[in-house]
Amino acid sequence: MRKLLELLTDVADQVNLTLVETEKMEHPLVKLFHASLIDEKLALERLLPRLQYSEPPLDEIKNDLSIVYLNDEIVEPTIRAWLRAVKWMDHKDSEEAKKLEKRFPGIKSLLKDAGAELKEVYGAAAIKFVVPVFYQS
Repeated sequence: MRKLLELLTDVADQVNLTLVETEKMEHPLVKLFHASLIDEKLALERLLPRLQYSEPPLDEIKNDLSIVYLNDEIVEPTIRAWLRAVKWMDHKDSEEAKKLEKRFPGIKSLLKDAGAELKEVYGAAAIKFVVPVFYQS
């Protein structure tokens, strides 16, 4: 459970950093992924304390885990669309976009590792509706 806590803490750090860095941006696609990142942040804030001291039953954490994974599935293509738009329009957010372009594959990688850890702890059958198949090893 310690490894899962570390992985999800890293995800939370990256989400928080992204929220801070994009807070003042006005592009409509930023507003879309920002809303999903806020949901993801709130789910992680509820989830991390539960993982700190014990191995909670999956029923206690599955909703927040689902929120984290499903929001990441929303955020990733929205960010890619924003990156394309910023590059195409030579938008003022181009420099920030370059930083974020490198961050999101890292978040997905952390979530894939967390999915593997969840599979090991709870079993493939138990997590199949919690962790999307793209995040399972």
